[in-house]
Amino acid sequence: MSLSKKILCILLPVLIAMVVVSFFALWRYVLPVFVQLEREDAITNFERVAARFQEDIEDLDLQNKDWGAWDATYSFIQGENPDYIAGNLGVNSFRNGQFDFLFYFDEAQHLYWHGIYDQNEDMLVYDAAFVQEVVDRLEHKLGEQRLNLFSRDTHYMGFVLLEGKPIVYSIRPILTSREEGPSKGFLLRGRYIDTNLIADFIRQTHVRFEIKPVEGSLATGHTELMVKELNEDTLVVSRYVYSYGVPIMLVESYFPRNISLQGKVAIQTALFTSILLGSLMLVALWFTLRKIVLEPVSRLTDNASAITETKDYKQRTEIMSSDEIGELSRQLNNMLDVIENREASLEHVLDKLKTLSMTDSLTQIPNRLKFDSVSELEWRRMLRENQPLSIIMCDADYFKQYNDHYGHVEGDECLVAIAKVLYESVARPADLVARYGGEEFVILLPSTDVEGARYLAQTILEKISSLQIPHEKSQVSPHVTVSAGIASAVPSSENSLRQLILDADKALYQAKKNGRNTLATN
Repeated sequence: MSLSKKILCILLPVLIAMVVVSFFALWRYVLPVFVQLEREDAITNFERVAARFQEDIEDLDLQNKDWGAWDATYSFIQGENPDYIAGNLGVNSFRNGQFDFLFYFDEAQHLYWHGIYDQNEDMLVYDAAFVQEVVDRLEHKLGEQRLNLFSRDTHYMGFVLLEGKPIVYSIRPILTSREEGPSKGFLLRGRYIDTNLIADFIRQTHVRFEIKPVEGSLATGHTELMVKELNEDTLVVSRYVYSYGVPIMLVESYFPRNISLQGKVAIQTALFTSILLGSLMLVALWFTLRKIVLEPVSRLTDNASAITETKDYKQRTEIMSSDEIGELSRQLNNMLDVIENREASLEHVLDKLKTLSMTDSLTQIPNRLKFDSVSELEWRRMLRENQPLSIIMCDADYFKQYNDHYGHVEGDECLVAIAKVLYESVARPADLVARYGGEEFVILLPSTDVEGARYLAQTILEKISSLQIPHEKSQVSPHVTVSAGIASAVPSSENSLRQLILDADKALYQAKKNGRNTLATN
């Protein structure tokens, strides 16, 4: 099997495995988070409905308390206030108070007065069947629960089902305005939970819900919230409302499943992105391997085969790249040189390789490897001689913008020009100028203090500026400029070469921060 097929057999399963793992992780761990957030959000909104019902009960109960703890009511229930009905129990009281019926019971628990309000007719009506059901239900509860309706410290409120309709009610004892007794009776006030009230609550809570009366008792009651998926688009949250252990109505709220739908969209987007990025990565990797590895290896193989077949060792391989394959090609040519020139040629090749390894191929000045080697030697020498060692870090300002605007060919020529200025600016044999990386250069100055380094750095900045190399994208000058960071130290056991280099780099960073085209000293 060829090398290209082997690579494809490795990359394709890796892409498939990446997609499968991404899908499993997203569906197994991410989507449940969205679903849980959706359920929690639905429960929170449902609780707003429950809280609104509780506020309605408390408002009704507070209103009932105001009427029950009132001297006028206290005298009326005892037959001493003949104007009470005309002044307080008219249609306006029911309409403005937003309640549907009001029952007065005396201290013998007999119905003393009652009023039933018809919202459609906007008038008080008489409904004997409803009155009788209220009285019967009250008598049943009094006998069953033994409620104390005459204590000033107790009251009752909640929900009840009358004539198949859910009603919110409040029972309060009749006391004086100072809430003192003895109680002469109690008030029963109620309000239908009708469509108008539900619509009003929906407008206030922005939650869509329904009330379903429960006919009879349930064999098994549920006191907790129930959450279920009605369909892919709707989530239902419901709870039974009880009155003395008997369910009387079911409150159901409906919520759009926007969060889980958004989660699915996010998962699908992430999965599609993974597939797209994986495919692009596969294509890019394959193209890169083909251009950088497969084609050069194929040419190198053809060259080697031709040399072997012809036994013409004057031939050379033609791979001139700077990567490992290019290096392999050069080494093969070196081997051929060895065969051709024997021992003498071998020594020459080794010296040349060493020089190349220490020289930057673009600027033809020493590279970082050379700097690392020489700086270690000079540090130890300055340590012995107790002399200062200075380092200048130089960086071309806004060089990326220069490359982007003028192109990499012009960028390379710019670096060559800068390197030439730096190289010609040092005069002593011990001074070293090297390309540190990219557009960054370093100058090693043995036996030079910080003032000498500052003078040299300032000279370099002026020379670079005087080259007048156009740089339209520079934010500091219309021409190419450099920034310089200077660090100097007398080597000792308390400092290190690495720290000196770091100090010079920090100073360079400070020079850039100070506006570039300047120098800074650390």
